[in-house]
Amino acid sequence: MTLLGSQQSPPIGSVLTLLINEISAQPEPFALVLDDYHLIESKAVHSALAFLIDHVPEQLRLVLSTRADPPLPLARLRARGQLAELRTSDLRFTLEGSGRVPRRGGGRPSLRRGT
Repeated sequence: MTLLGSQQSPPIGSVLTLLINEISAQPEPFALVLDDYHLIESKAVHSALAFLIDHVPEQLRLVLSTRADPPLPLARLRARGQLAELRTSDLRFTLEGSGRVPRRGGGRPSLRRGT
């Protein structure tokens, strides 16, 4: 912790190693959710996250919500079975599934707000 309290910025590798060690010390599994990741443009952030992914402790489930594939090692994670993806096509209703949408008053689904 003295590393984080110093006047100079610590090397990112040291901070990430400290973070990974802290996560490893957690007794219960947990999820870290990063929403709107497509807004991140910093190569340093992408590199830091790739390092975290490569060294992720068992307790951590990393969830990225993004509108585009991030510049991360997705192919390698897929090949290792370490990646679960939900794509736009997974979220679409099928004709059969759309018939199960709750209906108000037994009629057609309402498109008006508040009804």
